[in-house]
Amino acid sequence: MFALRNISSLFFVSILASSIFVPAYALQTSMLDPNLQVTLEYPDVIKRGDKFVLLAIIKATTDQVSNITLSISSPELHSTNNTFSIAKLAKDSTFGNNFELEIKSDMPDGEFVANIQVTYFVKGMFDVNPVKNTFTQAFHLNVQSSPILSFDTQAPSNVFSGEPFSIKGVIKNQGIKVQDVQISASSQDINLEGRKSLLLSTLDSGKSSDFEFLVNTPKDLDIPIHAVIHVNGTYLDNQNKSHSIQDTVNVFARHRGILEMGDANGIWLGAFFIAPVVGVGTIVSSAIGFFIFLWHFKNRKKQKKDKRS
Repeated sequence: MFALRNISSLFFVSILASSIFVPAYALQTSMLDPNLQVTLEYPDVIKRGDKFVLLAIIKATTDQVSNITLSISSPELHSTNNTFSIAKLAKDSTFGNNFELEIKSDMPDGEFVANIQVTYFVKGMFDVNPVKNTFTQAFHLNVQSSPILSFDTQAPSNVFSGEPFSIKGVIKNQGIKVQDVQISASSQDINLEGRKSLLLSTLDSGKSSDFEFLVNTPKDLDIPIHAVIHVNGTYLDNQNKSHSIQDTVNVFARHRGILEMGDANGIWLGAFFIAPVVGVGTIVSSAIGFFIFLWHFKNRKKQKKDKRS
């Protein structure tokens, strides 16, 4: 425990036993009343039966605040130091404390509620004696005993054959830490060429990682095709048991038309729309492209007219 006066930031250094889980704090709960501000920082995922650290930071926002007591309580928690007190705290000063807590070993997976109660005394300008104040707030802790990984994947809906395009995504772990995360992209409908796999050595609880594959379809594509691309992931849990996840994206692959500029979704050049054109024949592509361009051009003029009116 420590106090730093007349500063608004807190530098916290703690050496704890190896049996305590020291988080890279991911979640934060703030409590604010007219005289005190209390901020709680704690991991967003905790393993059943683990010990962990909850950091409480108190800041006085007025003068004459004294006898401050914080208490953490929940039927699902064990603790030998769930109460902490400080005799006095000057205005704009901060004070930090570590609560070493333990999740019960028989806790089911999921969230549960814990409570923090703050009691303090404050003496106002017209008060003869300090006045007692108490406020309480609930916060949620998330207990998991296994990894929970998920994908959020994006890809363009239209692509040109033989030209590179990106498959981007985020993999997130909302469970316990995993290792040897392998991610790859494949399709049974079309051959993918390029960089389409990667390896993450670990992915911690509550963390996420971006990934990107730069791939292309064969240049000599015979006909336009709707293709389903599978993004597959495998990983190992803390007992070296293998798990897998999957996501899919859909793309329409075709040759570049004679009138097309930019990517396969078309572009605007000033007031002119260069439309995607399905087909490779010069005459057919030109005709279809002209009519699509004409429709977009009239529609753009109509939108401008409606805005003026």
